[in-house]
Amino acid sequence: MFSLWLKALLLLSTLCFAAPRFDGKFESIEMVQGDEVTLFEHYLKLVGRQRLVNGTIVYHVDLNEDYDVLIDVWTWKNGKWARMNINWRQKPCFSMKNFYAKYLEPSLQDSNLPTGNDLCPLRKGEYYLKNVELNTDNLPTLLSPGMKKCRVALMKEGKVFGGFTVVISLVDRGT
Repeated sequence: MFSLWLKALLLLSTLCFAAPRFDGKFESIEMVQGDEVTLFEHYLKLVGRQRLVNGTIVYHVDLNEDYDVLIDVWTWKNGKWARMNINWRQKPCFSMKNFYAKYLEPSLQDSNLPTGNDLCPLRKGEYYLKNVELNTDNLPTLLSPGMKKCRVALMKEGKVFGGFTVVISLVDRGT
């Protein structure tokens, strides 16, 4: 029995923590408007042939535990977007420490967004991003190559108050 658990653990660690297998780039990014009012604005654009993200994020209130972070992921399949079994609904502090810090922060080389223990709550204010290139080193290896769309919505009491949608393309990294 112990041997079976050990094999399962080794398989899981291979799937989830293997060497990076993708190169990727941003294809599009757009702001998600609030249902009634937008408190979390993302004025981001892609620039240059490298498709780097530049822009400003404006939070009109603190992103605290009164809100929820909803993340949905789709894949481009057979000419249309198909929802993947990757969705996430958590409180901001958990999301910032387990999603932002792991998957987004490694791409930020020139930004005034907080890091480390300053992530939560994310204080109201204006933040900039400059020349953000997609870093795929930490992406889950369970993802497959192709186009992926990720929508991050900031919600409270079932209403959206802002967010962003990003489309990325992933290709197998040459060996």
